[in-house]
Amino acid sequence: MKRYHYISTIFFSILILFSCKEKGNIIESENENKNESCLSCHSDMKGFTDAHSPDKIGCYACHLGNPNESDKDKAHANMVLIPGNLSNASKTCGTTQCHNDQLNRIKNSLMTTNSGIVSIDKVAFDEIHSSEMFFSIDSLKNSAADSHLRGLCSKCHLGYEKNTYSATSQLSRGGGCIACHLNYKQDKIDIADNFHPSIDLDVDNGKCFGCHSRSSRISTNYEGWFETLDSKDLAHNNKNYRILDDGRLFKKASEDVHHKADMQCIDCHPSYDIMGDGTKYLHSSQAVHINCEDCHAKEKFNTAGLNKFDVNSVLDYFQRGYEKQSKEFVITKKGDIPLVNTYFDENGKAYLTGKIDKKVHDLKLLPITCSANDSVHQKLSCNMCHASWAPKCVGCHTTYDFDKENSNKYKWIELVDDFGYELPVMGVEYIGDKYEIKPAIPGMVMTLDKTKYEGEKHGDNFKFLRYFSPISPHTTSSSRSCESCHSNPYALGYGDGKLSLTKSKWVFEYDYQPSEYDGLPMDAWLGFLSDVKNKRYSGHDNFKPLSLTLQKKILNVGACLECHKEKSFIDRSVNGDFNYLIENMTNKCIKPY
Repeated sequence: MKRYHYISTIFFSILILFSCKEKGNIIESENENKNESCLSCHSDMKGFTDAHSPDKIGCYACHLGNPNESDKDKAHANMVLIPGNLSNASKTCGTTQCHNDQLNRIKNSLMTTNSGIVSIDKVAFDEIHSSEMFFSIDSLKNSAADSHLRGLCSKCHLGYEKNTYSATSQLSRGGGCIACHLNYKQDKIDIADNFHPSIDLDVDNGKCFGCHSRSSRISTNYEGWFETLDSKDLAHNNKNYRILDDGRLFKKASEDVHHKADMQCIDCHPSYDIMGDGTKYLHSSQAVHINCEDCHAKEKFNTAGLNKFDVNSVLDYFQRGYEKQSKEFVITKKGDIPLVNTYFDENGKAYLTGKIDKKVHDLKLLPITCSANDSVHQKLSCNMCHASWAPKCVGCHTTYDFDKENSNKYKWIELVDDFGYELPVMGVEYIGDKYEIKPAIPGMVMTLDKTKYEGEKHGDNFKFLRYFSPISPHTTSSSRSCESCHSNPYALGYGDGKLSLTKSKWVFEYDYQPSEYDGLPMDAWLGFLSDVKNKRYSGHDNFKPLSLTLQKKILNVGACLECHKEKSFIDRSVNGDFNYLIENMTNKCIKPY
C-alpha cells in the first residue's frame, strides 16, 4: 500500500493549487486582511514573496497581537516577534488555514526529535542496551547522557528557540519553520528601513551547514573540507584551509561531484526527507527516502504522472514555477515520493532541474560495473564504492570536569587525539536475514569518564568504547579501485598499516600503537583476521564489522589482484565468471584461503 494519499486527477490537483497558492496555502474570505490596524503603520514593508505579502495575509496571521486596535501598545500586546519557532508554530505557521500538515510532519521528524542521536548516546553511557528505542531531545532528564546531550548536542534540533533577528549563519541553530524558510536576501536588512526577510522555498545549503557541519560533518564533506588539528596559522592567505565561525580548522579535500555541479541539498532531498513524512523514525537511514538508484537507475526509472502526486508535491511543483511540463516524473523506490524537479524529454531522456538556480542536470543510467547482477557486489551500497573519502576521528576523551572559563561549574569536555580522512571502512548492516555493506567511520573510539557527574548514574563510571558508525559520506566521485577494498587494511577494519602477501599468507603491520584498553590500534574496528564476536561494535544494534568469512573472501580477491590487472579481472568477475576463475587457478596462483 502507498504511504501517501494520491490525488486522482491533474485537474483536481491544479484546482487545489489555485485555491491555495495565492495565499501560500491559506484559505480566506475576500479582503478579510485589508482592515488590519497593523497596515496603518506597516503598509510600506518590503521584501515579501507574493504568497506571504501583507496585502494577502496581513500581519496577524504570522505575528498575532491585536489587529483591531489602533493604539500601538494594545496592538502589540501578545505579539509574536519571531513566528515559526515550534513553541508558537501551531498559532502562526501551522494553523489549520496555513501549513498544518507540514507542522505535523515536522513535529515527528528526526530534525525535531533527534531520536537516534539520543538513543545511541544513551547506549554509549550504558543507560539502555538497544538503540532501537524512540526518544525526543526535548524530553531529556538528569542522567549523565542527558546532561551530555543537553550540553553539547541539544541546540541542533528544530525545537531550539531562535530569539533574535538574524540571517542564517554557520552558528545558526533551531528556529522551527524559519530555520529553512526565512531568507535575508538584501545585503543589509534593517527592520527600521522597512525591509522584511523573505519567506520562501529557496532553502540553500547554508541553511543546512550550521548543524550538519558537526558530527559526521556532511556539509563540510560535501564541499570538500575535512577537520584538522593543524595550526590555525596555516589558514592565513591559504586557500587550502578555512576556519569556521566556531573556530574549527578545516583543510581542503575533494568535493562531491554533485557540489561541483552546483547542486543544492534540496535538489536531491525532497521535503519528505527533510521535514519528515509524519512517521516517527528511530534513525536517519529509515527516514531518508532518496537513494542513488532513483536518479541513476539500473535499466529504467521508477516513474509516475502528476495525477499520482500528493497535495504537497503538487504545490511544490507549481510554486517553484517549473517550465518543463512532463507526463512522467521520477519517484523514489522507497516511499514512492515524487521528485518534482525531474522530467523526461520527448525521447525519454531524464533530467533534474536545480530547485533554486534552475540549472538542468542529466540523469544517467548505471554503468555495467554497477548494474551487473553478480551476487557479491549487489550487496554493496552505492556510496561504498563511490565515496572518495570520509572523516576520521580517533582517540576521543570525554569527561565531566571544571569549566576553565567558569570554575564554579562543571561541564562535559571532549578532547580528540587526531582528525583526518580516509576511504571509508566496510561495515555490514543486517536487515533481517539479509545484509548490505555500507561505509563506516570511527564513531566512538574513546574513553568516557563520568566519575565526577553527580546526577543519575548507570553502568561503569569509566569505560573504553570502540564503536564505528554507518555514514553516507556525501563525497561522491568515480568508483574507488578494487585494491582499495580488497587489499586495504583500513577498509577491512584493521586500521592503517602495511598489508602484504608473503608465502601465500597475508601479514599486517599496523601504524598506530595498540590501545592499552583492548590491544587494538586506535583506528581499528577489529583485530586482523579476527572473527566478529557476539558483542557491540556500534551504537546501532544491527551494524557490525566484516565477518571472518567475508574478510577471507575479500582478501582472496586481493591475492588475485597482486598479479592480474584490475581492468581485465573486473571485466571477467562482474559478468559472472568469478567462480570460473577461481576453479581454474593454476599452480602459479596464490591461494591464501
